[in-house]
Amino acid sequence: MTFDFTPGWRDKTVELCDTAGAPTLHQQPAGQKAPAHPTTDQIALLVRELFSEGSLTWDQLQALSRVAELRPVLEPTLDNVPAFRRVSAHRQ
Repeated sequence: MTFDFTPGWRDKTVELCDTAGAPTLHQQPAGQKAPAHPTTDQIALLVRELFSEGSLTWDQLQALSRVAELRPVLEPTLDNVPAFRRVSAHRQ
């Protein structure tokens, strides 16, 4: 069995209220939530960040840049990668 802890897991719209000794749930109006789907610019920014911190390899970055929706926003990133970072997994 595994346990995954996610910070911010608690739903802020539900609050535990104690009235007359019996706890009940009290619904508050929902606050602003994250968009359901990120934009291509947000995805590209995340991909750049993951590559710059080393979580993505050069091969993975190239594979993501072949996705039609991401190609236009990732091409500048590929062009700006220094030569020493352009190492494929089979050459390491």
